[in-house]
Amino acid sequence: MIDDRAESTLTVQVGDSPPTRIQVRDWTVEVNSGPDKGKKVTTQDALLRVGSDPASDLVLSDQTVSRRHLELERSSQGILLRDLGSRNGTFLDGHRVIQVLLQHGDKVQLGKTKLVIKQESRATEVEVSGGADAFGSLVGTAEKTRVVFAQLRGIAREDMNLLLEGETGTGKELAARAVHQHSMRRHGPFKVVDCNLITEEKAERELFGGLRADEDKGAKGVFEASQGGTLFLDEVGELPLSLQPKLLRVLESREVPSLTGAPMPVDVRVIASTHRNLEEDVRQGRFRADLYFRLAVARVRLPPLRTRREDIPVLAQSLLRGIKSSFELTPQTLALFEGYDWPGNVRELRNVLERGALMQETGNSSWLDFMAQNQRRPDGEQPTTSVAALVTNMPYHEAKDRVVADFERLYFAEVMRESNFDMKKAEQHTGLSMQSLYRLVKKNGLRLKDLKNAEGLDK
Repeated sequence: MIDDRAESTLTVQVGDSPPTRIQVRDWTVEVNSGPDKGKKVTTQDALLRVGSDPASDLVLSDQTVSRRHLELERSSQGILLRDLGSRNGTFLDGHRVIQVLLQHGDKVQLGKTKLVIKQESRATEVEVSGGADAFGSLVGTAEKTRVVFAQLRGIAREDMNLLLEGETGTGKELAARAVHQHSMRRHGPFKVVDCNLITEEKAERELFGGLRADEDKGAKGVFEASQGGTLFLDEVGELPLSLQPKLLRVLESREVPSLTGAPMPVDVRVIASTHRNLEEDVRQGRFRADLYFRLAVARVRLPPLRTRREDIPVLAQSLLRGIKSSFELTPQTLALFEGYDWPGNVRELRNVLERGALMQETGNSSWLDFMAQNQRRPDGEQPTTSVAALVTNMPYHEAKDRVVADFERLYFAEVMRESNFDMKKAEQHTGLSMQSLYRLVKKNGLRLKDLKNAEGLDK
């Protein structure tokens, strides 16, 4: 529903930095015609995904709509629509579009469905400090990032349950840890439960401790272990439906069962995360509505990296400090980074930087050329990370030499690192003769002065 409340202002002041006012407007995507007519989503988030995939923000039952059909990103100029390689296309005013800037009232056709885009006139003002470019281990200078930091700082001061939403790799666990560190519970424990891994058979013990005669009765459940602190339920949308009533009972009663039969009080703040659309899961009966409302007392959506590309330089520098690398971020490198869509978000950026630092040690930076091929294609399909993205524009022998060279550099760098540059261990690991191993290591520019057991092999 559209929020008709008066404008409000949230102020977050850090140090002596002068505050900056940011206006955040609600915007609505409504189904104007088609099987889901009347369905709509109103949000202040920067990104909204539309498709038949249950993880979409606006889930459509129209069978002519692709699972990941399109996404809409709010910008200062309007709403940016991107078709995600849908099979039947996206149309504006009868013309097929791959990417287009929409204005208030525009109608978009996808399959048998027509959407209307509306941006509300009223706004919420968020005041953030000009220097508020970090919250815990999260960093960023983009406007939407600073708004998220302001939201998280305000929520951290309140002892309420929190639901963190966002795509995989956006930093939901880091956000949960930062909220814990800035809360009154910061001196208590921070415990994590991966709901992807929890099973019905082991749930009672993992959550509540050993309660049966055949169990370790001294084992604490995670609620008891989190006493006075924060419990992070990672990917709570994956929790089996049969376990959800048990979790709800604990959240409502603030008690867990005990061996004595008398319930044990628990003082725990719960932060949950999900990459799913839990509201849609509730509508489809895959997630309990009462549990959802218990978890989502406060909700914050972490924006994907592709919607805040201006954060990439500061994020990359921060990640490089974390991995203790001297990898050089040249303007050309950053230009490549900012032109890439990062489907794996910050987690993928970290992996790329770790790989880049390793390749730099071996004297190779051609992985940047590989990454340059991974751009969104003109037909709207998602970028690919297959080797074909690199080799299709090269002659066969050149492409083969390039791929083999990159593989060798990465392979031998990892092998030598794992074996602590001990040639005998590396020989056993690779199955190569000592002479062949030494020749390939030398060919790929590794630090020969660090090699052990290699005397006489360079003759």
